[in-house]
Amino acid sequence: MTGATAVAIPRRSSGLAQRWAKPLAAGSTIAIVAVAFVELTANLSHVLPPGDSFLGMDYLFYRDVAERWLDTGAYYLPHQLSGPYTATLMVDNLYPPVALLLFLPFVVLPWVLWWLIPIAVVGSFVVWTRPRPIAWPLLALVLIWPRTQTAFLFGNTDLWMAAAVAGGLRWGWPAALLAIKPTFLVFAVVGIRRRSFWIALGGLAIVSIPMAALWLDYVQAMRNLTIPADYSVGSLPLILAPLIAWFLRSRPREATAIVG
Repeated sequence: MTGATAVAIPRRSSGLAQRWAKPLAAGSTIAIVAVAFVELTANLSHVLPPGDSFLGMDYLFYRDVAERWLDTGAYYLPHQLSGPYTATLMVDNLYPPVALLLFLPFVVLPWVLWWLIPIAVVGSFVVWTRPRPIAWPLLALVLIWPRTQTAFLFGNTDLWMAAAVAGGLRWGWPAALLAIKPTFLVFAVVGIRRRSFWIALGGLAIVSIPMAALWLDYVQAMRNLTIPADYSVGSLPLILAPLIAWFLRSRPREATAIVG
């Protein structure tokens, strides 16, 4: 034999895998979402006990903080400024002064917007990115995560932080709003290549000037604070959801590139 001819063998297994990838992703996503719905229903029964309801309690706390500041000028409680303390939920305000930009409008705005706005931003972003099938069950798993469910039920600011990441990836400037929750400030990197991000950041700096006294109080309150190091770790899946959709997107890269 003087030579050999290479023969291409069809990779049927690869084609079969591609053919079933989308149905499997869709099926598993539907199953996970169904479990998430059942879990949410069960959790809802726990936050609606006889007597006082815990539904939306985080939202109500933020609104109360804003109303207290309007009425008395006190943003942090005396014990937070006087000495060491351990954070108590629904009592101690751990947010920087710029969080008032989010809290104050909801003193008068309808409560439903607290949920509707961030959910609409994240949802429209996911639809816009058109994530590949592999991302569908991953995004569904975020919905089943306990801390995500409590964020929806209690109205935690994690909803707004996820929206800030999604908005930062798409438009740039919303990423500056992550300054409201400094534990997630690292995710503001998604907007740093957009001019609008720096304009928004400059706006926050200007607004912070009249809040200089509150910022000094914030530094003191944080210095006195004792809080577990993993306090915000449980919130990461929800914050990462827009990044999952972004990195596993099917839109052309040039159409979604983060540019200035």
